Amino acid sequence: MLNLPWDLWLNPRDLPEGLDLEMAYDPATSRLQLTLTNTGAGPARPGDIRVVAELDSPAAGGWLWLHGRYMQADAIVRNLGTPVVEGYDGRYVRAREGGSSYVSREVATITLLAKASPVLLVGCLAMDRYFVDIEIDVDADESRAEQLSLVFDLDGVVLAPGERLELPPVLLVEGHDALDLIEQYADEVAVEMGARVPEHVPTGWCSWYYFYNRVSEVDIIANLEAMVRDGHPAEYLQIDDGYQAHTGDWLTPNAKFPSGMQALAGWIREAGYRPGLWLAPFVLNEESAALREHPDTVLKTPAGETVFVQTWLGRCAILDCTNPEAEAWLREVVGTVVREWGYEYLKLDACGYAASPASRVNYHAPGTTAVMNLRRGLEIIREEAGDNTFILGCTCHFGPAVGLVDAMRVGPDVKETWAAGPNPSVKHAMRLTLQRNWMHNRWWANDPDCLIVRETDTELNEAETRFLATGIALSGGMVVASDDLPKLSPERQEMALALFPPPGVAASPVEPSDGPVPRAWRADLGEGRALIGILNWDDTPVWVPWGELLEPGEVAFDVWNRRMLPMGDVYLRPHEGALWQVTGGGKTPRVVGDSGSLAYQGLYQRQVSGRLQVRNDGRRMRTIAIQHRGQAWEVDLAPGEMRWFD
Repeated sequence: MLNLPWDLWLNPRDLPEGLDLEMAYDPATSRLQLTLTNTGAGPARPGDIRVVAELDSPAAGGWLWLHGRYMQADAIVRNLGTPVVEGYDGRYVRAREGGSSYVSREVATITLLAKASPVLLVGCLAMDRYFVDIEIDVDADESRAEQLSLVFDLDGVVLAPGERLELPPVLLVEGHDALDLIEQYADEVAVEMGARVPEHVPTGWCSWYYFYNRVSEVDIIANLEAMVRDGHPAEYLQIDDGYQAHTGDWLTPNAKFPSGMQALAGWIREAGYRPGLWLAPFVLNEESAALREHPDTVLKTPAGETVFVQTWLGRCAILDCTNPEAEAWLREVVGTVVREWGYEYLKLDACGYAASPASRVNYHAPGTTAVMNLRRGLEIIREEAGDNTFILGCTCHFGPAVGLVDAMRVGPDVKETWAAGPNPSVKHAMRLTLQRNWMHNRWWANDPDCLIVRETDTELNEAETRFLATGIALSGGMVVASDDLPKLSPERQEMALALFPPPGVAASPVEPSDGPVPRAWRADLGEGRALIGILNWDDTPVWVPWGELLEPGEVAFDVWNRRMLPMGDVYLRPHEGALWQVTGGGKTPRVVGDSGSLAYQGLYQRQVSGRLQVRNDGRRMRTIAIQHRGQAWEVDLAPGEMRWFD
């Protein structure tokens, strides 16, 4: 008897002949350990290993927190028995006879109110070798939760006679708060896999969301000059897709970059910024010189034919990261970009293609799984780039990257449009990004994708632009501007710059079960300060009873409207985001709001003998809110202006 949470009984299902499965559970650590042994006379290919427990529990009022394993995959709160929400890709649910199977990757929480401890978390703690699915079966009307399954994908594994294979440990723990449990899970994964978390959350400018792959050297220089002229507070200037001759020919720039990438990195550094470069290191375009010159470095079918995949970068072959020739090529690329050219920041895109199922390809190293190939490629890049190079993963499976990247894109691409179903848009990017806030500062720095605030060349109205800026602030993650800076109006520039530097703390949902993604979020920043964000996901306006979201004694400043919150409820337009700086009780007079910076950057403050001195050390006008003796008012401060308040 394993003595599992919720009194579950786990049993193997459809175990291949000649394989034996041992199960052990440690209540002290809440860890489940499975060990597979080949007891047959010949080699065994386990394929999927499935263990199943009957739930047989009422599901009324219950909900599931389901997670995908890469940025485009759905992350969603599913309130059981409610209508299905449109606009997601829907791969988290599968129809079956008599009901549905909900599928979560690597981790899931299940809340069933009939249980004494209503929340169960199931999560794989080591994700560097195999994929793991958690499946929850419900009946047709979702009134009962029927079954829980753990599925280990061992595609590519071959066990010799007598060989034992210890599967990744699984955290299986019950409790009363889903958010507490998933944060516990994230912390344990971080220790298990040696997560890298940067000392601070970085900022930057990226060429992609204005210039896309049409970007040129002239565009980069124009924005660099604007950053220098305006004293832009970004740390990095990152050149995205569009500089290379072909995908795969990373060391050969095209005609739009006549000075070469090394010279451009030097100019960026001389201007006071740190140069960053985009790469898609594991895919080679079918027309690239790299593929012609190194045809054996890419994955082949069992019949020996090159495997091609259709990507947004064209038809590409996939690097076999276990092949010594492929490793040498990859090291040459990364070594040149980092040590010779001088790029300090690498954005690695299209990484997920490296995780190709072993049953469809031949890996150079026998026994390699899809996860192992991706992990090996990231290991090579980290080794060659060194610990001081900032690495951002993108279109990358989360698990294999823990411990190797400094940041990870956790949601889909944004775009200068509000909604497009599961395709790039503000709505879809933010609803998946925020559901992964629990990863931030545990596994890496989260990247919510770029900030777009422009008024031209966009379909976003002001409310939707505020929504995107609010969502990025609530993520606690990286802030990377991606407009053509010389064309920004002063008003939109001020909106963007309020997010530099980011406070760095990911917000938590006020009510985690508010599906499919919560409206109200709060980030406690310490020292009595917090951020609260409200997101109107709907196509109709809403009134927000803001007083219910504040704790006793707190006051709130509306950042976008540059004022203290008015009496009564707050009106939000369709698709609008509201962002409030919140301050708890304390000695007055004091500053309780600042339109110039969420982190009060560039605002000098000093209390002396019951008086408050403030000075705007920034380069732009800002509105601050001063509280004293129960009253609060707004004051405009010009650059360099100093004021005393009694």
